[in-house]
Amino acid sequence: MHARAQRNNPKSTNMNLRNLTLSLLLLIVLSCKKEEPAPVQVATVVPLGAILDLTGDYSEEGIAGQAAIELAVSDLNQRYASVGSPVRFSCLIADTHLDTSLTITAAREMYDRGIRLLVAGPNNSAGLKVIKPFLDQNQMLVLNCFSTAPSLAIPDDFIFRLITDDNVQGQALIRMMQYDSISTLIPVWREDTYGTGLYQTVKQRLLTQGGIMMPGVSYQPGATNFDEMIRQLEPQVTNAIATYGAKRVAVIVISYQEAADFLKSASVVHILSTVKWYGCDANIQKTSISSDPAAAAFAHTVRFLGPIMGIGTAGNLPERAQQLSDQIMAKTGSNPTAYALTVYDAVQIYGLSYDIVQSNNGTLVKTVIPSVCEAYNYLGISRKLNPAGDLANANYIFWTVVPNAQGYTWASYATYMAEGDYILLR
Repeated sequence: MHARAQRNNPKSTNMNLRNLTLSLLLLIVLSCKKEEPAPVQVATVVPLGAILDLTGDYSEEGIAGQAAIELAVSDLNQRYASVGSPVRFSCLIADTHLDTSLTITAAREMYDRGIRLLVAGPNNSAGLKVIKPFLDQNQMLVLNCFSTAPSLAIPDDFIFRLITDDNVQGQALIRMMQYDSISTLIPVWREDTYGTGLYQTVKQRLLTQGGIMMPGVSYQPGATNFDEMIRQLEPQVTNAIATYGAKRVAVIVISYQEAADFLKSASVVHILSTVKWYGCDANIQKTSISSDPAAAAFAHTVRFLGPIMGIGTAGNLPERAQQLSDQIMAKTGSNPTAYALTVYDAVQIYGLSYDIVQSNNGTLVKTVIPSVCEAYNYLGISRKLNPAGDLANANYIFWTVVPNAQGYTWASYATYMAEGDYILLR
């Protein structure tokens, strides 16, 4: 994707979501913007559901996902109308603040409303894990676009993920560290399904390559004060530098967008700025980092660098993907990741699948999803699935923070070419 500054847009969510409690925000997304051919009597509305984080630690992805759903449902309804079909699609969206208790509540309420097909979310693997038993028991299907935990790569369940799991991201990180001559890694990770899973994947691959993984520091979801963690991290970095040399040592932060607060806390400890830092797909390209002067300046100093699944290569986004990216940015004010673009594909894949089975029954739709995905390539990325029902393969694009006229922004740096297992610099 082309590098662009991300900016919060208060108009993008259409309402103030900050004061949500346990109640769900429910939003019907209907086609309303494009002029359609001669009116057709709507006989069937196919309800989709989306469980997203619009106000929590991963809200930037959730808001972009909501925008992608709105665009996709509009386009899908336009396509059905253009051939005279009476079928239309809608999407009910629930904001769960990345809270797993709200996630399962949302899934149950959507089921009670007759929704059998979930799209896009949950935004986190912990949320997907908590609703998995309910999905399987009730044949409620999900096309997920954000969860990457390897522990959820389970064949023949009711979860399909249109992105790769963290085995690919872990390998991408190891290849970049090898390119940077890093042999000793100090991890900081969020203790949840996603954070612990990626930490374990990176650790296993690093040790296999003969590297050293220091104890590091972990934290619980919801943490906001990182000063104590910085005090724990400082001596580990100091000792690692004394033993292996600063050029061979790095810190990796496995988190959501709360990484901005962690980087800001780290910026006041000089020794921490003398080694390279890496990020991950859940904190790269986040406005929370690039728009915060202290966090962004520190990120630039330590060359905070991390991968996220990409479409195309660094600096080379396919035309349709670029057009969609521009449309989402116009709605949100932020440059979307490939995960948000994937949400658009997920809605279209449901539309194609419904056209085959003429039903929103989760079991029936499940039977055709693999073949539909194998044939689908709209944005310039194959959606072919592996035996576990996850995206079979994809490149990862590394991003870093760079200065610009307004302050700081994200810029693509390199591509991990998954098919050849190598790093391609931009």
